[in-house]
Amino acid sequence: MHFPRSVSRRLLHIAPRNSLWRNGDFRKLFYATTLIFLGAAVSQMALPLTAIQLLGAGASEMGILAACQLLPFVTVGLPAGVWIDRSSKKKLAASFDLCSACALALVPLGAWFGFLSMPILYLVGFMVSTTEAIGGSALQVFVTQLVGRDQLVSANSKLGAGSSIAMVVGPALAAALVSLLGAPFAISLNVLGFSGSAFFVSRIAFREAPAKPSAEPFWPQLREGLMFVWRSPMLRGLVAVVAVWIMLADSFKALYVLHATRNLLLEPGQIAFVNTLGALGGLAGAPLAHALARRFGIRNALLGGVAVAACGILLFALPTAALTGVALWSGLALLVFDCGAAVYVINYLTLRQTVTPDALLGRMVTSMRFVTILPGPLGAIAIGRAGDGVGLVPIFVGIGIALLLIALVGTRCLPESKQ
Repeated sequence: MHFPRSVSRRLLHIAPRNSLWRNGDFRKLFYATTLIFLGAAVSQMALPLTAIQLLGAGASEMGILAACQLLPFVTVGLPAGVWIDRSSKKKLAASFDLCSACALALVPLGAWFGFLSMPILYLVGFMVSTTEAIGGSALQVFVTQLVGRDQLVSANSKLGAGSSIAMVVGPALAAALVSLLGAPFAISLNVLGFSGSAFFVSRIAFREAPAKPSAEPFWPQLREGLMFVWRSPMLRGLVAVVAVWIMLADSFKALYVLHATRNLLLEPGQIAFVNTLGALGGLAGAPLAHALARRFGIRNALLGGVAVAACGILLFALPTAALTGVALWSGLALLVFDCGAAVYVINYLTLRQTVTPDALLGRMVTSMRFVTILPGPLGAIAIGRAGDGVGLVPIFVGIGIALLLIALVGTRCLPESKQ
């Protein structure tokens, strides 16, 4: 692993003394998350193309796939909060990264041996999201312990920037791999990404604060996490905003490749270009999230990100295949969406972490995910079926308008943030 070492030396030379880049454990965490997102950038194009081109999936099937990717958060995710608070967060994150690598390996293996099907893709989507529901939640708690609350916005911004860099490089890499190997085999890079992430996380030397032993039974502890969310005005308000965001934004992300392929007639290389521009928006949104939070407060920055993302979806719905430069227009629309999404996500993660005591962080994360994602699976299936019925353009317009409204309503249901 000589490349990360050379990068580390350069970062040490240019980073300020109090910068997180001087923290070797944070750099390992940065490499781990960036590798995951590099693989995810390839799968973002390769997995839908596998479903659409190889297996003939339509909007309904893509909606079911999106629902399977949300389902773990409302099943295994909630009880996992107690498990996270009682366990080593680092070990959970590394173990579930390896689980994701094994699940994703089913796609190229299924294509090679002839057993790949939509149910297999549904299973893979469920397993990878299970990793995020448990291992990803554990990693969020671990970040808070590693960097401290006073550097959370900075840490989340840097991790978000790393993911955006990966998403900039990933689409071009995806296009090359899809052309050379085919969409199912391109997903092998995501297998390597999760494996590399497990390696770097396991190498972090930071010793977590040992979980306090509790004689309280499992279910009362689970209930404590849910009740903490309910009793916190900030978290309770976030539930309404985030639940709508997840259902609508995830449905858009599940369907936009289908729209680009079938309605805009874009080729894989053009879709890669669209995804690259979108990733550049995410890259711009990471530092912007920090700056907006400092200038307007975390809550207002979060809601502003939702509104910007909504405008991106509306712009994506405008062009037709006959429009000159349709790929450029679509890419710029995705750039606006991903920029707003990055501002929203970074400030959302920071806001919920800052209002939660350490002992409840694991249960807070999984409880928030449970209550906000609960409407998501059925919503994604319904939106997918509606897309088959009325077309994707009216669906995208409806999603964009609904997100603009939720950004407006959020100013009423979310209390002002102190930071």
